[in-house]
Amino acid sequence: MKRSQGRRPRTYLALGIGMAAAYAAVKYEFGALTLGLAAVYLALVLRRLILNPATGFRLGQTRIDWFTERGTESAALTDLVGVTISRSPEGRTVCTLTLRGGRAITLSGVEDLDPKRLIREFMRRGIPTEAC
Repeated sequence: MKRSQGRRPRTYLALGIGMAAAYAAVKYEFGALTLGLAAVYLALVLRRLILNPATGFRLGQTRIDWFTERGTESAALTDLVGVTISRSPEGRTVCTLTLRGGRAITLSGVEDLDPKRLIREFMRRGIPTEAC
């Protein structure tokens, strides 16, 4: 369905801009302040690339994978008891999975997805889906 991650073309473009700024600051002696700002900018971009934060989920025919701060988790679709799709007070989509054993997981990265489309995708796979 949807996955958002840190490693994408815009981040690499930001890395190139930061490297060019640092190079120009050293080569043309722009001063310590400019070099320091370029170094901080580069550090922030590199941090994003190294940590590569990911959000979202992947819904397959037999399993669902979702991305957390610790990595990827997954479950077989047969382990899903149900799915609840609702709207937050801010108008964002909220999708909560209920697994066997009662564990509830709120998926990240679904805030901008169409709730009707999510409902169709889960129901197409035979998962009981509730819209609130």
